[in-house]
Amino acid sequence: ATPVPPWAQSPTPASAQTEVQQAQAPAPSPAQPAPGQTPGAPAPATPAEPPGPNTGAISLTGGIGWASAYYFRGIATDQNGGNNVQPYAEIGFRFLENMGPLTSLTVSPGIWTNLHTGGGLVVPPSDPKGWTETDFYFKVSAVWWEVLTTSATFTYYTSPNNTFASNSDMALGFSLNDSKWLGAFAVNPSVLFAFETTGEALVADGKKGIYVQIGVAPGYTFFAESSYPLTISLPMTLGLSAKDYYTVNGQNQTVGYFSWGPLITMPLKFIPAKYGSWSANGGVQFLMLNSNLQRVNTGGDGFVPIGSVGLALTY
Repeated sequence: ATPVPPWAQSPTPASAQTEVQQAQAPAPSPAQPAPGQTPGAPAPATPAEPPGPNTGAISLTGGIGWASAYYFRGIATDQNGGNNVQPYAEIGFRFLENMGPLTSLTVSPGIWTNLHTGGGLVVPPSDPKGWTETDFYFKVSAVWWEVLTTSATFTYYTSPNNTFASNSDMALGFSLNDSKWLGAFAVNPSVLFAFETTGEALVADGKKGIYVQIGVAPGYTFFAESSYPLTISLPMTLGLSAKDYYTVNGQNQTVGYFSWGPLITMPLKFIPAKYGSWSANGGVQFLMLNSNLQRVNTGGDGFVPIGSVGLALTY
């Protein structure tokens, strides 16, 4: 659903808009032309730009976002009416690279948090009232042939203010960067399988379920040759119950939700490269829920618009 933790929406990390949201990431920008190069003329003999500050095997991904509501896979923690600030951080350790079909193998622990102010909470909170969620995860991801990413992620979901009971799941993810073949028409398909291990995300019937997520994220980059290219993507996500994930009163509904909406991303090139690669994003997503989810979300609407903005860092 939207927004959700990045690892829950995509096999690869993305911005907080990410839960929302990963699948959810915009298409990569085309490569920039060499600085100072004129069409039809030889490249001037200027020194090559120095490499980025981080050329080692350890990387950092982080950011912070704001969202008008927070739904996890269609399950409401808080509906529209409050503010959600969502910081996150992940550190990656690249152990293997360029070994035949294996491009890289990375191990990444991470953390994601939702801080809430204002109204809209589905369950009355205890102290600390504004700290609705902190999730800890451990991910192993592999890139194959430079285009296929596979991942296995264990996530432990906690709520410091007791708006939901702690639970965990093991997720297997697959995503394809198809821009190599489709260029500007790439759709970046992904699929995620999540198996609940302790507790349940939807506790209406107390049954451990299996969740399936199918996503695409077509996009296009405008002003690709400028210092500030603008990428507009249209992430679309379908959340499904393979077994008892959306079960209420003994009835499991296979189709849980569908979300879609525009996402705009722009790099912040005015920040020196020695401080990492920064970008800003903003968008709106529209969430359509099945009747079971409408019922457990305290009779909420079946159609929910969610606005978001955020900052993301990779280093």
